[in-house]
Amino acid sequence: MTVTVCAVTALLCTSAGAQASPGRPEASPGSAQASPGTPRAQEGKGTPSKAHRGTSGTSGTSNSAQREGADTAHGEGRSAGGNGGPALRPGGWHGPEISHPGQPEIDYPRGEVCAFPTHAEFPVVDMVQKTWTNDAGDPVYAVISGPLIMDVTNKDTGKTVRRDLSGTGTLSYPEPGRTDTYVLSGGDWGVGLHTSDRPAHNKWLVSRGFMSVRLTKSGGETHRELLTLQGRYENLCETLKP
Repeated sequence: MTVTVCAVTALLCTSAGAQASPGRPEASPGSAQASPGTPRAQEGKGTPSKAHRGTSGTSGTSNSAQREGADTAHGEGRSAGGNGGPALRPGGWHGPEISHPGQPEIDYPRGEVCAFPTHAEFPVVDMVQKTWTNDAGDPVYAVISGPLIMDVTNKDTGKTVRRDLSGTGTLSYPEPGRTDTYVLSGGDWGVGLHTSDRPAHNKWLVSRGFMSVRLTKSGGETHRELLTLQGRYENLCETLKP
């Protein structure tokens, strides 16, 4: 999951696959947790970017991301029986609705995430998203799974590495009725943490343990907050630096 958190776009994707040019994975002995605030489960599709898994933003996320947006159809539970649609079921979850989120290419200018300009493309994208909604038709929870392969390039040097972000991630909405805040969680997914993000920033993380990122959209911008990072991970900014 690269959301930018790869974009749910980031960004969600879990399950480590074959990696070419593995770079330099970093080991995180414990967990880096930043005041979780409102809990959430996508650079992310993510996602995440996984959902939004991919994080790109969530490359996997996401950005992953990136898997940062859920491509979801809301139908079930919105119709009363009189119009031939499914009857409203008060108090319950409805779904799942099935969608197939894409993962657009990612370009980060110099200094936005890494100290050098980067480009990511996704030669393999075949994700399936299952989304559950509430009675109002608002998304509550989603699971994103399937193949996602990411190629990331340092545009200054031309150095490129391939990462397999395939697997399964989750996307959750902690505040009912609001789709501008969501959490991407999963194992093998990526997220680009921008200069304005906190508490971690200027990193392009690919988790091989467990990572959870809250994304909030406001004023046309997306802000990412790293909630949990446990186990092994890689910072692509370190892997690709000259």
